[in-house]
Amino acid sequence: MESETFIRLFRDLTGETPEKLYPLNRGGSDRNYYRLHYRDISVIGCVNDDLSENEAFFHISEVFKQNGINVPEVLAVSSDRLYYLMSDLGDRDLYSMVTKRETDELPGDLLEMYKKSLAMLVKVQSIGIDQFNQNLFYPVRSFNQVSIDWDLNYFKYYFLKPSGISFNERKLHADFETLTNLVLNDRRSFFMYRDFQSRNIMIKDGQPWFIDYQGGRKGSLGYDVASLLFQAKAKLTKEDRQLLLDFYKDELVSHIDYTDNNFDHYFYPIALLRTLQVLGAYGFRGVYQRKAHFLSSILPALNNLSEILDHLKALHRVLELGRCLRALLADADKYKVNKSTKFRLVVSSFSYINGGVPSDYTGHGGGYAFDCRLLPNPGREEQYKQLTGMDTTVQEYLQKHDEVADYIDDTLVLVKKHIDRYLERGFSYLSVSYGCTGGQHRSVYCAEQAAAKLKRLYPDLEIQVNHVAQHKTYLCP
Repeated sequence: MESETFIRLFRDLTGETPEKLYPLNRGGSDRNYYRLHYRDISVIGCVNDDLSENEAFFHISEVFKQNGINVPEVLAVSSDRLYYLMSDLGDRDLYSMVTKRETDELPGDLLEMYKKSLAMLVKVQSIGIDQFNQNLFYPVRSFNQVSIDWDLNYFKYYFLKPSGISFNERKLHADFETLTNLVLNDRRSFFMYRDFQSRNIMIKDGQPWFIDYQGGRKGSLGYDVASLLFQAKAKLTKEDRQLLLDFYKDELVSHIDYTDNNFDHYFYPIALLRTLQVLGAYGFRGVYQRKAHFLSSILPALNNLSEILDHLKALHRVLELGRCLRALLADADKYKVNKSTKFRLVVSSFSYINGGVPSDYTGHGGGYAFDCRLLPNPGREEQYKQLTGMDTTVQEYLQKHDEVADYIDDTLVLVKKHIDRYLERGFSYLSVSYGCTGGQHRSVYCAEQAAAKLKRLYPDLEIQVNHVAQHKTYLCP
């Protein structure tokens, strides 16, 4: 058992048996963390089955320590190198400070902590890359074409495709290559933290301490700066972001021989790349794994994307990518997380061949998806092909077939039971989706009829109607 190994390591380190051992929140990590206590002794235990990742962490920690970087000390390691203990930096991090602030602008103390963090980042970047054993960097040794391809495909498959936005595969791939080649022209001879964001900056004794740098590699300067300043949930204002960026550049030129003025040229393309990687992660962790934190991060990340595009001079060189990103921004409202306690019912129509069952961005999951393809299809007749289930003539066609009304009523028998039970239990959300081949006729009609019937039965319910294939959304009156 994990606890037995940690207890043994703690005994070997302190000579004592821990009085308390309990798990910590993993966040987005696949590693398991624990806190172990004995009187005034407190350490953090980590178990990770990925040996190569552990070795990267051990090595980078040692180099950082030798160069005066504030990082946890590795105190004990198991013989199989899968378990280890490290110093406890407490529970206060920069993320909790910035997300709990009461004003849009950063208050003075928080602005100062950001500056301290950026100053220490420059100190990290000042470490000669040759001080590291780059063979231990994991999963790749450098910020190169392979790692960029991973990030861009992560975005494409876990965020762009599930969004339902169509794109030209060949043109998008060409744009990915153009963006990659542009970014790779930057100097890439520095240590790149890779995930330099406020969750990985602990605050102890008024100073920033860095954690979770095991994915570090040889790379560009701008990536880590963009990771911190464009972190979605931090919601920095443009003014604070620019102030901190100017501070970083002043620190940079005073510590590193970087006088070719290329930083500004590469910063926003790199910021775009980082934001696309983040959106891919939010798609995977949020849309696929249903983790609420990541779902609620999507909209602020898209807001950051909008600002980056405003600064991106090279956007004319990636036309298909630019079109896709603008389409994502135009459809950004669907990622809003409704925090109302009022019960909300979402009734959707969708296409089985173009996007499939709509993703739930609320974090609730569940709900119904009804297949309308057993019903008569007006789309097969020429006179209806350019119309939808919201058009009168299509509605009249479907109303002639009793089986359509019977089908809708049959689905509502289940839905009504579900709503009644949810209201009794104090739940606040349910989704009901109707799908057909193209998401144009039958599914739209069924969703319209179902929403109207449910609104009459439950007038106090907030019923939102989404016609996914038609890009239409409204609240049922």
